[in-house]
Amino acid sequence: MTKHNPQDTLQADLEALAEVFEAEDREDRRKEAQRRRDGLPEPKRDIRAYPGFADGGAAPRD
Repeated sequence: MTKHNPQDTLQADLEALAEVFEAEDREDRRKEAQRRRDGLPEPKRDIRAYPGFADGGAAPRD
């Protein structure tokens, strides 16, 4: 009789998810390399700084 091990299912799910992430990373790297080859400008990043954190408001005081 074969015992069902829930860790096997979890491990298989994690490996499948890792494959998806790796495929997305490869696609992103491919697009970035093509952008550089084409001489296109760097895309604008949507990075937000929240008040009190990235602007130094939360920095420790000496």
